[in-house]
Amino acid sequence: MGNPDNALFRHIGGEEPLNDFFASLLSRTDVDQVMNEIHDGLEFQHGATVVGTQRDGLPNHPEENSKRRTLDWVIQDGEKIVGYESKTNDKLKRNQLLEERRKLEANADGREVHLFGVTEDLRQPDLSVDFSWLSWHDIADSLSEADTTTPITELMSDMLENEGYGRFEGFTPYSRDESWLITHQNEAVDFALEAAKYAEGVRFYHRQRVDLHNRVKNDVEAVKNNDYQSLGPSYFVFPNHPVGYRESDTAYNIRGDHGWYIAITIPALHNEVYVQLDTYLSKNEDFPEMFSENAEEITELVMSNDMTVWTSPNSLNREDPQQEFKDRETIRDIFRSKGGEGKYKRIRMGWEVDVDQPSDDIVAEAAEKMERLQELFYHGVEMRQEY
Repeated sequence: MGNPDNALFRHIGGEEPLNDFFASLLSRTDVDQVMNEIHDGLEFQHGATVVGTQRDGLPNHPEENSKRRTLDWVIQDGEKIVGYESKTNDKLKRNQLLEERRKLEANADGREVHLFGVTEDLRQPDLSVDFSWLSWHDIADSLSEADTTTPITELMSDMLENEGYGRFEGFTPYSRDESWLITHQNEAVDFALEAAKYAEGVRFYHRQRVDLHNRVKNDVEAVKNNDYQSLGPSYFVFPNHPVGYRESDTAYNIRGDHGWYIAITIPALHNEVYVQLDTYLSKNEDFPEMFSENAEEITELVMSNDMTVWTSPNSLNREDPQQEFKDRETIRDIFRSKGGEGKYKRIRMGWEVDVDQPSDDIVAEAAEKMERLQELFYHGVEMRQEY
């Protein structure tokens, strides 16, 4: 095959450059050592090599395939041939995986055949296909925690961390500079993904990939002149939903345009974490009435679980800081008045997470609080149309 190293200096800016860079670095190091760190249950023999990439694929093409499939990278040793199909901008597709497995079989020369899909998902996609699965997040964790490192594996680890696949290791102290804003943003994403991974009964919600880079929101001069301004949204809000949730069968909604959903909320300029049930009253005409009719019950639920209520006139990416309420009477009045008839379009119920503790404990506390919200507001009532 040709030399995959020629792609080494491509810019990491999407699915294909990421695969190019990873395969290029892999071919420059001890392939078996690196892949044995990554895999649990699959062991490569000494001398394993990269024998195919998306730029220089395997030579034999099965006639029954509809396309000349090219896997992102393929590794071979004396016993087996292992192919990897990576998706970040898109999703794995059943037919593609079926044909790529045939491609591996056509080039196996008697070796065992293994096919892996590599994605940003937190759990294996269900495609009813004979394939195994790896997460880019788990690959990043394996490389960062490897027993043996080399300059190449350290570069691979740094690359994946910079792409947003690093493990959450705590929040960097605030510093008013561009580097801190980007670091904080990536730490927020790492935290949200890790908390969702450990929260039983709750899944992280995203339609395509997790967007690590938020749109520019504020005027540049306003940012330069005011400590409290940022270029991106004021808050990063990460929606989660109960396992088994089906939007078409219930009034609960997780997109955020109406209904309610479990959210991890992190301010863009502060090392703070909130786990909240986020409710958008103004987008669902039934919700203000529901809160008004059940004000006593919901208030009791909030107070007995030591929750805080936050309110705001609009969504968190374009507003002043959310108002905070802990007093029973005030909370009940907000619910009774249907959110103040629009004054409080957004109502959030939940807890602030203590960030002055080890990173694993921050994640564990957030996951526990997400599970508690799932138990209080969703468990056993996923298909219920009323509170």
